[in-house]
Parts: sequence; C-alpha cells; structure tokens
Amino acid sequence: MIEYFLLILAIPLGIALAKTTSDEKNIYTKPQYFPLFIKILAILIAIFASQNKQITLTLTFLLITTYIWYKI
Repeated sequence: MIEYFLLILAIPLGIALAKTTSDEKNIYTKPQYFPLFIKILAILIAIFASQNKQITLTLTFLLITTYIWYKI
C-alpha cells in the first residue's frame, strides 16, 4: 500500500524539478533527452511488469517523475 502512495509523490517531485530547472528547459526538451528516456522507461516497465514488482514500481516512479518534469 505504501508503494502506491510513493507513486503519488512522483507528481509533486516532477513539478518541483520542473520549477527548479525552468531556465534549462530549452536544453532538456530536445528530442534526444526526455522523450527518448520516457520511451525506454515504458519499454522496461512492460518487460519487468510480470517479473518483479519492486523494479516495476521503481521504473514507474521514474516514468511519472520524468513525464511531469518534461510536460510542465
């Protein structure tokens, strides 16, 4: 149960990271940075979904944080 609560904390973390690095946004929004990383994380989540719950939750946390950071 607590692991799902930690996934919810990924959203405020992504918002905080976006506000902290707002002056570098033109650098990390280029196609070779976050969009590629988000795709790789999504593929890894699909691979590990049936194998290991802890790895899947960790990758999901990273995916949510990175996605929110990229979109804001």
